[in-house]
Amino acid sequence: YYRQTTDKLDQKLTIGTKPGLKFDVDEIRIKKGIKVELTFDNTDDMLHNLVITDKGTAAVDEVGRLALLLGLDGADYNYVPDSDLVLYHTGILQPESSESIYVQIPETPGEYWIVCTFPGHSAVMRTKFIVE
Repeated sequence: YYRQTTDKLDQKLTIGTKPGLKFDVDEIRIKKGIKVELTFDNTDDMLHNLVITDKGTAAVDEVGRLALLLGLDGADYNYVPDSDLVLYHTGILQPESSESIYVQIPETPGEYWIVCTFPGHSAVMRTKFIVE
């Protein structure tokens, strides 16, 4: 991922958290091919990250599985596995903090996923990311 861009942004998007290991949106629809500044606002009382994965539930399931396999080294990698299935990600955010990343939305329409890969969170902390 990259943190700064000189390219024109098409849209700004903010995703937050809510109690019970949830993002504050269940689904996001977005136009293919646009550039987005995505801000992840961790308003929860625990650590979270935000990972955008490739299309399909198999991809998000695999990224969650690979994140768990990082084991004790996970923190060094923000609990984000080194996988082509990971498109973009934030770092691990402390409670009441936020981070912005710059995302080039894929050209291929479909159902992608946003997931938190902190240990124990990926099975439930997910949001559908629909590229149209």
